[in-house]
This record gives sequence, C-alpha cells and structure tokens, in this order.
Amino acid sequence: MRYLLTLALILLFPKTSYAVISIPSSLSAGEQELVLQTLGFGTSFRPVNNPYPLGGYSGFEMGLSANNIPTQDIGLYGGGSSVEKNVTYPLISIGKGIFDNIDILFNFIPYGESTGIGIYAGALRWSFFQATFVPASFGLLLHGSSTNVNNVFNSQTVGADIITGVNIEPFSFYLGAGSIHGQGQFNSTLTTTGFSENQVVRAFHTLIGLNVEIASFFTAFEIDVYNTTIIALKFGARL
Repeated sequence: MRYLLTLALILLFPKTSYAVISIPSSLSAGEQELVLQTLGFGTSFRPVNNPYPLGGYSGFEMGLSANNIPTQDIGLYGGGSSVEKNVTYPLISIGKGIFDNIDILFNFIPYGESTGIGIYAGALRWSFFQATFVPASFGLLLHGSSTNVNNVFNSQTVGADIITGVNIEPFSFYLGAGSIHGQGQFNSTLTTTGFSENQVVRAFHTLIGLNVEIASFFTAFEIDVYNTTIIALKFGARL
C-alpha cells in the first residue's frame, strides 16, 4: 500500500503540474473534428496492463498511470492559441474479475483546475481463447469513455478491440486493433458560428504494449495509434 501511495503522490502532485489543455476559438466544423480525434480519442479507454484475465471473483487490480497526448497542432486551428507541445494527464485505474475470463476495468480522474480535464472510462474484457501449448491468449475489449475539457469541450467514445497477448514471466507482450466511434460537443465560445455544435468521427485503432510483473506489482507501457499517437505508463498491483 505504501508503494501505491507514493506513486499517487508522484503522478497526481508532481513538482511541475500537468499542463492545462488549451483549445482555440473560431473552430470550423473540420477543425472541430480534428480536435475531437485528438482529445476525444486521446482520452478514451486504454488497458495498459497484463492482457491475461484477473482470475474470477478474487481478481483485483489497481494502478496509476500517466498519459501523454501530442497537442501542438491544436494551436494552429481556428483563431490560433498558445498550446503545449504535449499534454500529460494522470488516471486512476481499477479492475475486477467477474468470472474466470471476464473482467471489468475503470479509468478515471475527477475534473480539476490543475489539469482542466475530467475523464471517466470503462471496459469489459473477455478472454475468449487461451492456448494450451503456448502462453498466448486472445481477448475482446469493449470500451467507452466520457471526457470534459475546461467545461467547453465534452466528448464520448465507444469502441471494440481484439487483443492478443503472450505471457513469458515476468513479461507480457500484447497488441491489438479495432474501431472507435466518438462524438463531441463544442461550446459556443469555440465555434465560428457562435452556437454550440456537435461532431461525430470514427477511426481505426491499433495498440501495442509491454507489461512487467514483480511479485504482485507491475509496470506497463502502451502505445495507442489513432490519427495521433498516445503513450501511457502505468504502475500498479494485482491483488
């Protein structure tokens, strides 16, 4: 527990605070779609853990992650603004086994002025095939998320991924692909029309990750590719 509390302090209260995401005004419909792809997909659910099932009712996982979104291009849209090249935001993660091969997973960070972002995301993971003679597994990940940025941009995403993993203790490698659907609501202060507007986008999604376990603890690194590339690093424990 002391290990996780230390990680919480590092991730949630670092010496240099997480950058607040800035969104320019006077965004056209096309530019709104690009912002939705960057921020909506960039804050969607991602597992960042061992793809092997948690193991039924007794399986429980908790962790803390840092997620990085490249946001520099957003500053070129609309009326333009000064935007950080990259924005890093923290997430608290909880996972619980339901049956032997079905897990529910949650990622969240309450809205705060220090980050200007609030995220609630969840997923149902079903490991539908585990090989007998090789340490490989295949799973289906159904996920959704809701994001608030500075109270002027809100997005919701739903998606489905097929993920395959190989476990060679203490390492786990995994990769996956699927589709993601997002919709976003832009406050009237961000649009060229002066009215609130909604946009919808879809994209193909790929991911690759590495998980390293030491006793009950783990470190996971994941790269997700949409129209942009998101990098996530998580520290946690399976109990």
